[in-house]
Amino acid sequence: MINGKLNTKIFLTDSEFSELFGPGIARLVGIMNKAATDICPRCNGYCCKNIGCLFYSEYFSTCPIFDRRPRECRYHFCNEIFTAAPLTREEKDLMQQPVEDLICGSKSEIASLFFLFPEFPLDEKGLTALGIKDEVRRIIGDFEGGKLKEDEAFATLSQLCRDDAAIPA
Repeated sequence: MINGKLNTKIFLTDSEFSELFGPGIARLVGIMNKAATDICPRCNGYCCKNIGCLFYSEYFSTCPIFDRRPRECRYHFCNEIFTAAPLTREEKDLMQQPVEDLICGSKSEIASLFFLFPEFPLDEKGLTALGIKDEVRRIIGDFEGGKLKEDEAFATLSQLCRDDAAIPA
């Protein structure tokens, strides 16, 4: 719950993620993110392409919605990042627990938050359900075609994620 309301938002700020999962998990994810800053640029977007993220462009310097990533992205790390992160064995074990076990809340909240929305909200099916697929594709196309600078594309994509995009009822 965030501010006493069930969080069905797809796009989360750091504070919303921390409130949802608790400060301990948020801290561990932060450590994993720091390890990722050295590894992700070298992989040429393997994970992003592999999970079908429509926000990905090989021409972006980083994730354009990093500050509004869904919980699925915030908790998704490849084995290389997991291995490189300076975590204790206990912390790594905690990070390998199913997401549903880590969330702070009741069983009913967990069921509401983690039904398959689709499985990954930033793929074609997810963005179609959110009603923003065509706009995301247009923005990425405009950036790749030279009509938008990276900072403009990032700001526009980020704004799409701030407009209270939520799981449709």
